[in-house]
Parts: sequence; structure tokens; C-alpha cells
Amino acid sequence: MSESKEKLLRERSSDGPSPPTLAQIGLGGMVRYLLQRLLGIRGLVVSLFIHLMLMTLAIIWVVSSISEKSPTQPEFIGTGAGGGAAGERAKILEHNLQQKKQKALAKKVSRITSKNLNAPVVLPDMKSNALSIDSLASKLSGSSSKGFGGGSGGGIGAVKGVGIGNMRNFVGKPVMGARINATKVAVFMDASRSMGRYLDRVESEIRKQFPTADVFMYAGVWTNVKDDVIIGGSRYKGTTGRSGSPPVKFTDPDKLTANGKRIFKQYDDNFKTGCVGAWIDIMRNERAYDGLVIFSDFQDGVTQYRSTKGAKPDSYSTQDTTIIYCDSVRSRLPTDDRKPTEKRWEDELVSAFAAAKSGRGPKLYLFSTEIEPQPIFARCVAASGGQSKMVEWLRSGGNPPPDADELTIGKPTVVSAPPGDLTPAGVRALR
Repeated sequence: MSESKEKLLRERSSDGPSPPTLAQIGLGGMVRYLLQRLLGIRGLVVSLFIHLMLMTLAIIWVVSSISEKSPTQPEFIGTGAGGGAAGERAKILEHNLQQKKQKALAKKVSRITSKNLNAPVVLPDMKSNALSIDSLASKLSGSSSKGFGGGSGGGIGAVKGVGIGNMRNFVGKPVMGARINATKVAVFMDASRSMGRYLDRVESEIRKQFPTADVFMYAGVWTNVKDDVIIGGSRYKGTTGRSGSPPVKFTDPDKLTANGKRIFKQYDDNFKTGCVGAWIDIMRNERAYDGLVIFSDFQDGVTQYRSTKGAKPDSYSTQDTTIIYCDSVRSRLPTDDRKPTEKRWEDELVSAFAAAKSGRGPKLYLFSTEIEPQPIFARCVAASGGQSKMVEWLRSGGNPPPDADELTIGKPTVVSAPPGDLTPAGVRALR
């Protein structure tokens, strides 16, 4: 019997460990054992549940990210077939154009204007483009065989206009009875003793329309030329800084723009030496200005010299010269004794101002209180498309007459010379 029990115990031990009995581990041990078995089963269940949730979320995200796109109807299919206005493609095209027109009408039309009060051009309100779309739809609906290719030549963008590039559509700004067709001007003012009483008013009138105008003031309005070179001008290589009587009012650098200050610093001595002749010869090459304005009585005029034998060719002093032309009202010298080659400087000026009509040079505007400007200045005005105005009414402190907008370019009128020195101012300045 004892042998059979031992054999049975050996067989049970070979089958693996058996769960403990209550007698073996007691009540507390049994409770701990059951809890361990229960937690092992629950961990497996929790793990399976988490994996199942992750798979479910992944499937939902993939399905939601794939959206079926409905096929869009093409506006035009170029199959080469016709069909006319009653064809299927014509109906599709008309339907699409109607939808585009409704969207265009729903948009608010913006107003394009300039915020600058002194801007030369203010664009008008743009009208609704419904008319353009209607006309486009009506043209395309009757010729669907051509598709959009039939309207490629025009469209809304065909209206280009001239703009302000060449100033054709620009309305001039009124200044003392004239209209100045420019956006940026430089002004030469005769600040000699006889013109001093006009300076403040004239500068004020100009700055009303051109607040940033560069105003230069010098004592006189003469032009001196030696051989074929304007003294003090762009091709002048002689000494500078000599001038006649000082002006009653000097150029104020603080009122000049950055470009005006540069010119004043670089050429002030040239302008003192050559006066308005040097000023106009240098300023005609300054592309920052599309208008040059000269205010004077124009009595000093132009004086031209010819070098005598033995004179140094590179010296621009008026010594060893003879006067061959002078149109000053105070002069009793011969009218004109120049050769054609000695007039080339005039042709250069006229050609430079003629470029204004194509936007490559400045226009010239002249205001005179006494006589018509000299012939060379009148030619430059005519070539540039500018204007020359007589402002005799300034002498009485009045205002421009009603017909002051008419162009007044003519031959110089000779007035009686005042008593005193009959030598031209330009000659006196070079003494």
C-alpha cells in the first residue's frame, strides 16, 4: 500500500506542478494566488482592447482622408468638331460664362485714385465689367468652333492709353497765365536790382503748383559765347566764379531738393560766370526735370565773341576777342557777323529741347516783364513745345488778363534803352 501511494505521487509530480491546496498555503496564500491568476488574464484582455481601438482609429482616419472628387465640367473641349450655337459644347460654354459673369458682378469694383494731392493724373472710377463680359459671351456663343482663340487679340487689356510718359494726356498747371506741362521743374530767376520787387510773388506763384521746384537766383540774364562754346556751360573749361553785381536775393540751398543741392554745389560758380546761358546749357542735360522755367526782363541778351589771331585755343577768356553778335537792347554793336560754324551751339540747344516731345528732354517756359525773349530762346521754346508769356501786368501788381493762356512767341521787340552805360550786362560781368 505504501508503495502504491509513492508511485501515485511520482506520477503526479511528473505531470507538472499542481495548484496548492488550502491546507498547504492557508487562506491568505490562497487569496493571493487567485489574485495573481486573475490579473494575468486581465492584462491580456486590456492589451487586446488597446490594439483593437488603435486599429479602429486608423481605419476611420484613412477612410475620412479619402474624399471622392466629383468630375469638373470642362469649359471647352477642342475636338475639332463644329456644332454652331446650338451644339452641346456651345451650351456648356455659355453656362460657364454665365457663372463667371455672376461671380464678377458679385465682386466690389475698386476705385483707383492717387493719394497725392499734387499728382498730375487721377484715374476715373472704373465702370462695371459686366458689359465686357456680356459682349465676350455674345461673341463666343455664336462661334464656338473657334473657342477662346477667336478673342485673343483684344480683351480688356487692349485699352492701354498713353499715360503721362509723353505728357499727351497731361493737363498743364496754370502759372501766371501760362500752363506748364511738367511734373518737376527747375527755375532760373533774374535777381538783378531791376527785378528784385517781383521775386517773392513769382516764386510764390510757382510754388503753389510746384512745391518742390528748385529755384536758382542770379544777378542778370545774359548769355556769353566764345567761338562755339557757351561760357560757363557744359563744354566750358575756363575759370569760373566771376560775376557782375551781386543779386538782391541769393539761391537758398535749404529750399532745394537733394538733386538741386547737388547741382548748386557743383555748378554755382559756372552760373555766376555764365548766368542764364550756362544754366540752360547745363540744366538741359539734367533728366530729373521735365520743365525749365526762366523769369526775367530779357534785356541783357546774347553776346558772342570770336578769338583773334594768337589767342590760345584752350583759353576761354574774352581777351584777344572781337564781338561778332549781340542782341541786347542796350547794345549798339553789329547785329550778326557770325559764320555758320559759329552758330552750332544754337543748333545743339534747339536739338536738346526738341527731344522733349518724345519725353527725352525738358520743356522750356519763359516769363518776361519787358521784351520778348531773344530768338535762340524762342526757338528752344517752340522746339520743346513749351510756352513763352509776357507778364507786363506784374509791373503794376495786377493779375493775368483773361486771354493770358494764348501762346506769345514772336520776334524780340526793341524798347528804348534807359540812360547810362550801353555796354551789355554780360560784357560788363566779364570785365
